[in-house]
Amino acid sequence: MKIKYKEPYWLKYKWDITNHHDNQYVTKHDKEENYVFNEFLHKDEYIITCNFKIKSHYKTDTICMVYGKPGKNFGLSYNTESKTLALEFWSLNEPNDKVHFVPFKTVTEKDVSRGITVSIIRRNNTFILYREFEEDNVYEFENNLVEDYKYDGLYVGCSSPDCETERQRYHGEMDVNHLSILTSTSNINDAVDVYGNEPETLLNRRYYDNLICLFDFKNVNNLGIVYDESKYTNFLEKVPKEYIK
Repeated sequence: MKIKYKEPYWLKYKWDITNHHDNQYVTKHDKEENYVFNEFLHKDEYIITCNFKIKSHYKTDTICMVYGKPGKNFGLSYNTESKTLALEFWSLNEPNDKVHFVPFKTVTEKDVSRGITVSIIRRNNTFILYREFEEDNVYEFENNLVEDYKYDGLYVGCSSPDCETERQRYHGEMDVNHLSILTSTSNINDAVDVYGNEPETLLNRRYYDNLICLFDFKNVNNLGIVYDESKYTNFLEKVPKEYIK
């Protein structure tokens, strides 16, 4: 699915589709904020997997986020000048919080332009970066992540759409074809299984209850809402224009 420049999506709400189970073409869903996306980044184990592409002619900020969290930014960033794909995050530290920049060692501009699948695994105080489900970099850090990440959902196509500092909004045009988040596991084989199978075949997997969202971008309703293929109806919604500067 194409995400246009300055038209990001957010993963923030749990949607009630009780009355629309068999009909995605509706005019309204009831929804409530889902705090799972404010909490999971501080857990000891999780896997975020994403397949995306950013072609050279796509419109982006110098640095754009494929997905990210506002505040002291967390996310998967791509620098269009240095051609570097990286995990960026902040951790608690005294007297000042510490910023971390963890590049993918082997990902090239060509990879990003033609499309690539990457996974970010947290295992206690280690992040492990995977390119096409092969280990690409390992990074250890101290303490936990900053408290900023306990607020405001997860964005796709930027990290901070209403940030006062324009260069830190990190907007980008991109194609996103898969996004999934598994908690309570750091086994890359689980991410491989989620990515390589149809959603309905995953129902009896031991990790299924910890699959907090799964988007293959095949089911998008008339309101532009991307349907969650996990059991939790944590749908992706285009960020309302009033939140974007």
